Amino acid sequence: MINKNLEIWEDIFCNNEWGKYPPISVIKFIAKNYYKVSNRKEIKILEIGSGTGANLWYIAREGFTVYAIDGSETACERFNKRMMDEKLDHMIGDIKVGDYHTMLHDFDDNFFDAIIDVESLYCNSFNKSKEIIQTAFSKLKKNGMLFSMTFCEGTYGVCGDEIDYHAVLPKTGPMAEKGFTRYVSRTDIDKLYKLENNIITKIEMQELHLENNESIKEWLIELKKV
Repeated sequence: MINKNLEIWEDIFCNNEWGKYPPISVIKFIAKNYYKVSNRKEIKILEIGSGTGANLWYIAREGFTVYAIDGSETACERFNKRMMDEKLDHMIGDIKVGDYHTMLHDFDDNFFDAIIDVESLYCNSFNKSKEIIQTAFSKLKKNGMLFSMTFCEGTYGVCGDEIDYHAVLPKTGPMAEKGFTRYVSRTDIDKLYKLENNIITKIEMQELHLENNESIKEWLIELKKV
């Protein structure tokens, strides 16, 4: 199912022009934690499921070194071209195409200052996501941060017959026909993200109300490696 999701998203990126600008939550996370750093280029930030690189484009413009892993070759090519066109390619540490469940292991331990996930982990099962988070924290430096933005239960269309733990194949809503989609309950957060080597520093929930009286709900979760 997860490999099928990679095919779905490759098709989406091939046929849609979107994802050029970061959400405000990413900007707030970067600004709060890294704007005061004197030498920003020394800060290494990885995005898992980077798509066409909207978040990393912004992060690179702010002077940080960026790394990307995404399953879509088309998305990675568009990100690389945008960075070259805007003369930001010198801020790229590496761009990898593939499943970050395995490709995270290509990086040295204690390498990154921050890792971000903006609605990507949800494409993975609960158990696989937990493995990814465990690996991510092995790749973070001490005091390194993980930011994760992920769907809450109650999000429009993320309901119905479950094909895995808290996972469905949405037919309506923002994720309609986009494959495996896993939502996160409040009790899931501690089970999924909390490890022996990290602390949860922030849990917030944002909600966008739609014209049809439905809503998109997302957790904003921040953790620090200790």
